[in-house]
Amino acid sequence: MQQNQKGKGIDMKYVPDMNLLRAYSDVKERLPAPTLAVFEFDNKKLIYCGTKHSADVSFQLIDKCFNDYDIDCVVTEVHRNAEPVKIQTHTRSRNELTYSARLGYKRDIPVILADSSKYDWFTDLLKVDSNYLKPLQVFFMLDDAYTYKQHFKENYSIERALKNTIHKYWDDTLPPPMTREEFQEYFLEQFGIEITDDNISDIYITHPEWHCPDNNGSLLNKMWSDIGMISRDPYMVKCIFDAVNSHDCVLATFGAGHLNKQIRILEQAFGKPTFVDIKA
Repeated sequence: MQQNQKGKGIDMKYVPDMNLLRAYSDVKERLPAPTLAVFEFDNKKLIYCGTKHSADVSFQLIDKCFNDYDIDCVVTEVHRNAEPVKIQTHTRSRNELTYSARLGYKRDIPVILADSSKYDWFTDLLKVDSNYLKPLQVFFMLDDAYTYKQHFKENYSIERALKNTIHKYWDDTLPPPMTREEFQEYFLEQFGIEITDDNISDIYITHPEWHCPDNNGSLLNKMWSDIGMISRDPYMVKCIFDAVNSHDCVLATFGAGHLNKQIRILEQAFGKPTFVDIKA
């Protein structure tokens, strides 16, 4: 276990080795979704609930964690800039991650929203390489159009996606974004598909294989992977370790894919976990 001792060794601080983080496509033997991994070390517990998103079993598993363990902090895959009041009042959401946050708030224990924001994704990748700018524009325009249709059941125009993406992410320090015509040309060049007002909202529906991380896949697959490796998972791991350093029994609720990517970091710091039978 990697620890830093403070003072005379009374306080132990756990430090993650981020070199052990893996891209999801590099994980060959994957834990299933859901998975419940319990790390026990130095009179502490980290209960890592790797969920299957929106599935009933994930809600049941989170209930089990609160019933079986004396949880004193929740760390969950919710954007860090989400409003706690909305999380607590939006009770009809089929999202097990906000559900775990609500249970934490209800019990009056600390809740750490441990996913970086979409603005973080944008700025974190550009800090690494300015060549991400065009792929990021494509990524966020499609994300904007897809999210809108999921909520409102209506198509979203290219022009509207363009304006909204510029408004959310662009500033005077960046080169000008692609115009509508340049965006369409770039998309055709990258994917061999003509993108229009009629299909921009449905790209992730007609091509669901692009809506996941894969270093060996399309431009969009690579963006999902790079956003995870550069922005999301490092922030998640930081939050988990911050919680462990300050609390005795931490519940971490993240999609099981993140557990697969992070588990080597956790094992190096906390030792091998016990995998709990989720039917128990």
